Amino acid sequence: MQQHHDPGAQVAGQQGLQRSPQWPMVAGEHLQLEPVCRACGSTDNLQVHHVLPFHFCILLGRPELELDQRNLITLCEGANNHHLLLGHLDDWQSYNQEVRLDVAGPFYGMAGASIRANPAWQTEEKKRPPAWAQMSDAAKAAFRLLMDTLYPLEGATVTTQVTTPEGTTVTTQATTPGDGVTE
Repeated sequence: MQQHHDPGAQVAGQQGLQRSPQWPMVAGEHLQLEPVCRACGSTDNLQVHHVLPFHFCILLGRPELELDQRNLITLCEGANNHHLLLGHLDDWQSYNQEVRLDVAGPFYGMAGASIRANPAWQTEEKKRPPAWAQMSDAAKAAFRLLMDTLYPLEGATVTTQVTTPEGTTVTTQATTPGDGVTE
């Protein structure tokens, strides 16, 4: 992992935030668990990427997600720059909540130039989420719901409501294991 280049920390710094002092240890542990780029299998120029940007998580009250392995994925920089292209949809200020699907499916093994030329990626890039400074209050509330749905607090009850194209509303509720106390 490159220690001198940390675009996530640079973007968070624009919001007055810094990485946790525990980040180097957690990133190292992650690279032990996932020692290759998930998009191409490379072991060069690896970065531990936050699926949901850690500064968004901190600003919306879930700082533990910076260090939560569920929110991390290994991507490479360098020639293919899967970190920028798939993790951030070509904008360090943004993110790709579908990065896990993208690296496992349509873009697995593709070179950076091929990804940029791919119409499906171009569509994703055009619809990428806004930077923090451009997010509306409604978008921030939706992001908080996304965080809590993807990565529920232990012991939390999560309710998900979906309206089908036919207009039927389906509600599900689940309680995650644990005591509800986070450290």
